[in-house]
Amino acid sequence: MKRISLMLVVLALLLAPSLGSANPNGVGSGTFDAQCGGACHGDADMNRSSTASVVVNAPSVAYEGLLTSVSVTVSDIETTSTGLLGFFLLSDLSGADDTPADAGWTILSNSEGGSENYVEAVIASGQTEHTVHWTLRAPSVGTATLHASIHHGSEDGSEAPFFGASASPATIDVREVPEDLPRLAADFEPPVRRDIGEATTITLATEHVNQVAVEWRVSGGEVNTATVATSGENAWEFALPASLQPVQLEWRALLEGEGPDQTTPWFQLQSEEPSWSVDETAAYVQSMAMLFVFIAAFLSLQRQSTATAKDFAAFDSDKHEEVA
Repeated sequence: MKRISLMLVVLALLLAPSLGSANPNGVGSGTFDAQCGGACHGDADMNRSSTASVVVNAPSVAYEGLLTSVSVTVSDIETTSTGLLGFFLLSDLSGADDTPADAGWTILSNSEGGSENYVEAVIASGQTEHTVHWTLRAPSVGTATLHASIHHGSEDGSEAPFFGASASPATIDVREVPEDLPRLAADFEPPVRRDIGEATTITLATEHVNQVAVEWRVSGGEVNTATVATSGENAWEFALPASLQPVQLEWRALLEGEGPDQTTPWFQLQSEEPSWSVDETAAYVQSMAMLFVFIAAFLSLQRQSTATAKDFAAFDSDKHEEVA
């Protein structure tokens, strides 16, 4: 019984640090509610208020089912020990069911190279402002709001985590799409990642479009023009050059037709080294399996030791009897 209790205690100690602790090195991009601003990094009730300013910028008008761009700018950033700053894009600040998807938005990409509502950025020492962009597909007709929040550690890494939120949301009037509005097809989804050294050919499916021009740039750099060719009815094709190092490339399309000309948001395409990922569940299972193997080996050695001791005692007893 004591052995079983000891085994359970050891197992709990092995799992407790990863299941219950904060994550000073971040949790990576993901889809999280506002509550994760505390729960992912420790007890939410222990959060301290960040002095940074959080502002959500979005167009006042969007069209149902079409793409639009939203950005979150954080200024007066407090430098942390790791430099990590977490950004949440949210539909409200209730702490539950408050991701953009819960309000009908669909995130296609963000400027950190993913398609999640939570991203982490490394802020250089002395940097006081950072902006993250999201490209989203608008929800149903009506008035929509988007909020933002941030989460970060302290400068020396010893204090409770800090949490901050936008003082006011961005309010967007989502309208029905005008019949002749030049636009991308409703099911178009831009690629968000590619490997280094890989050129990318993109086919645009459009509606009510007579002419397309495409501009691209390395994030924040000079704007270039891509060659666009027709690729069947209501389809256009263009190529983006390969990158020789991890870098983010942005592109947008200028659409002309019978209705008012439209310009798409800047879409982000991240070039990165081929990556590998770790399955945390598999890692836990493997750790427990190794623990059981260790315990089994320990018990086996203990049995062998006990058996050897008994044999030695029996042998010693036989010798005494022979002498007698």
